[in-house]
Amino acid sequence: MTISRLKQTVLVLVLVACAGCQSTLLPLSPPAAEATTLALEAKALGNGEFALTGTTNLPDNTQLTAIALRYLDPQWATPDGKPLYSVLDYQPVTVANGQWSTQLNLWQVATDGRYQEAWQAEAAALNLAVQPSDTVQFAIALAPHHLGAALSSKIAQAGPQRLAQVLRVTPNGEPFLWADQALAVGLPSGQTSPPADLVARTNGGWGDRYLLVPEPPLPYTLTPLDERQTTAPLTPAEMLR
Repeated sequence: MTISRLKQTVLVLVLVACAGCQSTLLPLSPPAAEATTLALEAKALGNGEFALTGTTNLPDNTQLTAIALRYLDPQWATPDGKPLYSVLDYQPVTVANGQWSTQLNLWQVATDGRYQEAWQAEAAALNLAVQPSDTVQFAIALAPHHLGAALSSKIAQAGPQRLAQVLRVTPNGEPFLWADQALAVGLPSGQTSPPADLVARTNGGWGDRYLLVPEPPLPYTLTPLDERQTTAPLTPAEMLR
């Protein structure tokens, strides 16, 4: 029994040693590429203004776009069945040291001084009958035409699985990056002084072109002369009077 157990012990040691030798001979697997991160945080500042900040491991000087939009539920279905929404504000931002920040203003001022969102300003003209969502979606996006230049070769070689959390595809099949956060934001309320640049806010800056502008009065009075002021002979029309 002693010899048998000794043989088993020697056999186990040999197998362990061989397994250790085999593991050292196998090639090391390449380290997993770092997943692309793109995050944001929105914070209300008051009067329709929001501060947006975020982090990312995209290269510095990458051009991103910060967006705020509200979904609108129409009373009737849209022709193409796509969701209806209004872009309340957007700003371009640039990545610096793995961070980005900007501010968005969701409110506009109507001609009568009322605060309103962009879709409210055009609701009457477009005959828009919708139920606005209770939330506003804040997002940070990397456009399709910027995606290829922004991703480094290390991240690009990792494939779509490393972009799964932030990768989106347009209806045309173009990839882009997108991260969002939804916050409960009520509709604007209150009123302020009407803006002075009313013309710049209507008809693309042309104002109401169909209205006739009255001519200013002449600064002097024209008095017709009673006597003829010429020595020319009378014309036949004047002679027949």
